[in-house]
Amino acid sequence: MPEKKLIVVIVFYDHPEDTIECLHSVLCSDFSPLYVLLIDNGSSPESLHKIREEFPQIPIIKLDENTGFVGGFNAGIQEALKAGATDLFLLSNDTIIEPSTIRLLDETDWDVSVPKILYYDHPEIVQTAGARWRSFPPSIIMIGFKAKDGPEFDTPRQLEYAIGCAFLARRAVLEKVGGFDTIFKNYSEDYDFFYRVNYAGFKIGFVPAARLYHKDALTTRKIPGRRRWFLGRNTVLFYRKDNRFSTWQLWTFMIWFLLRETLKGNFSHLRDYLDGFRDGFKYLRENSRG
Repeated sequence: MPEKKLIVVIVFYDHPEDTIECLHSVLCSDFSPLYVLLIDNGSSPESLHKIREEFPQIPIIKLDENTGFVGGFNAGIQEALKAGATDLFLLSNDTIIEPSTIRLLDETDWDVSVPKILYYDHPEIVQTAGARWRSFPPSIIMIGFKAKDGPEFDTPRQLEYAIGCAFLARRAVLEKVGGFDTIFKNYSEDYDFFYRVNYAGFKIGFVPAARLYHKDALTTRKIPGRRRWFLGRNTVLFYRKDNRFSTWQLWTFMIWFLLRETLKGNFSHLRDYLDGFRDGFKYLRENSRG
């Protein structure tokens, strides 16, 4: 058996203050030995300088441009595997972890371990305790979303899905499944990844004692129209990639989703989602993937 080597992969794009806070929490971890790899996803020279100045000992892989969540983490996964990682902890830079988080995730027998994710500004509120498939309307929903944290979210269990802002994966998972699919760039790439992990026969587990605090969509919330377009486009790609779900399931979800937005009064949002849906179908037609 190879000597254990756990590498924490963090991708950042500007916002140096958040990356610095995240790194301080990681370096306070009670797990040892701990290796950290930073991926600069096309940040400004000023942002990069601030992080290098604060953490001169941490290696940084600099990408020439912002390649999105997918491109940044794929570069980190590739570099970590090349460096001999036996385990990878993928972590968004808009998070902080508790000292025990990595150790608790690593101590499990799961192939992929997922922490309890709470809101940074409201640590008593759950963002997600994993995710699951809902039969109708057919979709993935986050378990515990915006609920007050309590005993019902303290039970370890096997998961179907999770969000991608933080999880620990064994090397064998990433060697077999690969990283994130580049057709997504941002949004739904994590659900696609976990779908493939399940399909390959690996087990995903929720570790509630491992806690993480998420600032949530720190960058993309500043461009809500673009975010809505990505959500629409990538929903189509996720459902119909390799024909994994039926056409009626996708159409049922889209109709339900648009009706929900209409009832909420979000009329100005509909165009972005519809443009995204249209471009998702266009991509599939042009690339024969659905």
